[in-house]
Amino acid sequence: MDHDTDSYSEVNNLIREINNLHKVFSLGIEDFLNYNLKRSVRSVVDETGINRDFLILINKYKIALNAGVSSFLDVQINFPSVRYRIKQGESISEKILYYMTANHEYGGVPLNKCLNDFLGFRILVSDLDSLYERLMSDNDLKGVVKLLLREDGPYRGLHLYFKNGKNKFFPWELQIWDKSQAEQNELSHSEHKQKRKYISLAQTYYDGNLEKEE
Repeated sequence: MDHDTDSYSEVNNLIREINNLHKVFSLGIEDFLNYNLKRSVRSVVDETGINRDFLILINKYKIALNAGVSSFLDVQINFPSVRYRIKQGESISEKILYYMTANHEYGGVPLNKCLNDFLGFRILVSDLDSLYERLMSDNDLKGVVKLLLREDGPYRGLHLYFKNGKNKFFPWELQIWDKSQAEQNELSHSEHKQKRKYISLAQTYYDGNLEKEE
């Protein structure tokens, strides 16, 4: 990531563009978004692994995201500092499995909290704390996006989630990092991802026959 964003108006406009894109995208595929994501993670795991119908939904959603990639590239054209990625199937499976552990109430956490970053955007800023204060005091953004300042060990970043008010819409995520912490955040991300690869379901739950990326 070679660029950083310092203009509050640019960040504000980016938030609104992602939110609008999420709304248009989700409404366009609303016919097959038929699952209430307020339900728990364990509601989609049984003795055979992840529920087949839910896997089909995930795969349809990923296909739609890949088909809509030109729209995400347009965001990069308008905001050159932005990077984005579509979550891979293996990472989705590992995350569901991770949320079946004691750290996340053995799958008691809502699906829309677990699967909140199928599409993820990221930008760097030079002063995260000042930006956070301005975003929190911006009344026009309330109801548009959920903000969370995440501090987990050495990791520190501002996470914004786009839902557009419907529990059947998978959330998207925008991460905002301070450029001075970017290298450490990258290391923390990598370590966390490695941990998820080797977690097994608790004895009281089932072995997960989870999808793997081709």
